[in-house]
Amino acid sequence: MSMKPQVPARGSLLSEAASWINRYWYPLLALTRREIRKRYAKTLFGSLWTVLLPLAMLAIYLTVFGLILRAGQTQAQTWDFALSMLAGLLPFQAFADGLHRACLSLREDCSLLEREQFPGEVLAAARVLSASVAEVVGVMLLFIAASFHSGQVSWLILVLPVVILLRILFTVGLAWILSVLSVFVADITEVLAFVTTAWLFLTPIMYSPSALPDALAWTLAFNPLYHFVEMYRGVILHGHVDLALPFIVSAWALLSASIGAWFFRKSIERAKDFL
Repeated sequence: MSMKPQVPARGSLLSEAASWINRYWYPLLALTRREIRKRYAKTLFGSLWTVLLPLAMLAIYLTVFGLILRAGQTQAQTWDFALSMLAGLLPFQAFADGLHRACLSLREDCSLLEREQFPGEVLAAARVLSASVAEVVGVMLLFIAASFHSGQVSWLILVLPVVILLRILFTVGLAWILSVLSVFVADITEVLAFVTTAWLFLTPIMYSPSALPDALAWTLAFNPLYHFVEMYRGVILHGHVDLALPFIVSAWALLSASIGAWFFRKSIERAKDFL
C-alpha cells in the first residue's frame, strides 16, 4: 500500500509565513523607523534631511570638481571624475555609518534582548538600514545628474535596488559580528574608526585603480568594497558591468551574511551575560 507524501495545508503555510514576518520584518521595520526619527528628532527639517544632505553633497562635489578644481581638464572630464567619486562615496559612507551605529546596538537596546521571543539580529540590521536611507536618495539624485550629463539612460539602472540590497546584506553580516564583539571589547568602536578610514583610502574611490602602487594592487582582489564600488559605477554611470562582477558582489554579500549570522547566534547568549 503506497503512502502519499503529506503536503502542508495552505493555511499552515500562510500561518508560518505570517509568524516569520511578524518575528523579523515587523520589528526590523519598526526599529528602522525609530532610528530615522531619533536621528532627526531635534532638527528643524526632520526626516527631510535624508533628501537635503545627499542633495547638498551632490551640489558641493559637482561645483568644486566641475567648476573650481579643473586643473587643466575640460569641464566634462572633471564632472566625470566628480560623478565617479560620488558613486563610490555614497555606498561607502552608508557602509561605514551603518557599522558605527550597529556597534552599540546591543548595549543601547539591551532591554529588548531580555524578551525571550525578541530576535536580537534585527537590532544591528535596523541600524544598517537606517544608515542606508540617505544612500538610496543620493544614488537616485546621482543617476539623474549622470543622465543629464551623458544624455543617456541605461536599462541597467533597474538592477540598482538589487545592488543596494547586496551592499546592505554585506554590511549587516559585519554589523552582526561587530555588535557582539563590542559587548566584550569596548575599544571596537575606536578601532573601527581607524579601520574604515584606512579602508576608504585603500579603495579606489578618490583615485583610479591604476594609480594604486604595484605593492598594493593585489589587495583589490580581496577588497569587497572595491567590487561594490565598481558595481555602483557600472550601473549608475557607465550602463555596463564586467560579467563576473555580479557574481563577485553576490558572493561577498552571502559570505558576510552567513558568517555574521552564524557568529551572532553562537555568541548572543554569552553576550547577554555582559550587558
